[in-house]
Amino acid sequence: MREQLVLLIELQKMESAAGRITVRRKDLPVQIGELEKKFSELSAVVEAQREELEALRKHRKEKDKQLQMGQETLKRTRDRLLEVKNNKEYQSMLKEIETFETKNSHVEDEIISLLEELDVFEKEMKKKEKDLDDQRRCYEEEKAKMEDELDSIAKELDGCARKSEAIRKKIPVELLRKYEQIKTAMRGVAVVSVWKEVCGGCHMSIPPQLYNELQKSTVLITCPNCSRIMYWENKNG
Repeated sequence: MREQLVLLIELQKMESAAGRITVRRKDLPVQIGELEKKFSELSAVVEAQREELEALRKHRKEKDKQLQMGQETLKRTRDRLLEVKNNKEYQSMLKEIETFETKNSHVEDEIISLLEELDVFEKEMKKKEKDLDDQRRCYEEEKAKMEDELDSIAKELDGCARKSEAIRKKIPVELLRKYEQIKTAMRGVAVVSVWKEVCGGCHMSIPPQLYNELQKSTVLITCPNCSRIMYWENKNG
C-alpha cells in the first residue's frame, strides 16, 4: 500500500503541475494582448504628435508662400508708384503700400513664432521618437519571451500528460477511481501532505492519535475534515 500511496502522491504532483501550467498557458495570451494594446496606444499617441508636427510644418510653408506672394505684390505696387501721374493717386498708392507692408510684417511675425514653436516641437518629438524606439525594443523582447514560453508550455504539458498516464497504469483501478472521485469533489486535489497535525488540503487540525498513526501507517488514511487522502511529510528537512 505504501508503494501505491507514493504513486498517488506522484500523480497528484504531476497533475497539479499540469494545472499550474494550464493556468499560465491561459494567462500568457491575455498578457501578450495587454502588452500589444499598451504599445499600440503609445504608438498612436506618438503618431498623433507626428501628424501635429507635420500640420505645423505645412502651416509654416503656407505662411512662407503667403509672405512670398505678399512681397511680390508689394514690389509690383512700388513699381506702379513710379507711373503715378497725380498726387491723389500717389497718396492712394502710398497707403496701399503701407497696408501691404503691415500685412507682410504680420506674416513675418507669424513665421518667426512658428519657427520657434517648430524648434521646441521637433526637439520634443526627437526625444519621444527615441523613447518609442526604446519601448518598441522592450515590447518586442517581452513578447518574444512570452511566445517562447507558450511554446515550451505545450511541451511541458505533453510531458506531464505522458508521465501521468505512465503512473496511472501502475495504480489499481479501484484506487484510481477513489482518487478521481476525491479529486473531482475537492477542486482537483485528492492527495495532501500533513505536518504538525494540520491537513495541507483544508488546513484543519487532525486528532493527535490519527497524526501518529499517519506517520507509521502503511494503509491509506483520509482527512476526517475534507476526506482527502493524507500522507505525512517531514518539513524539517
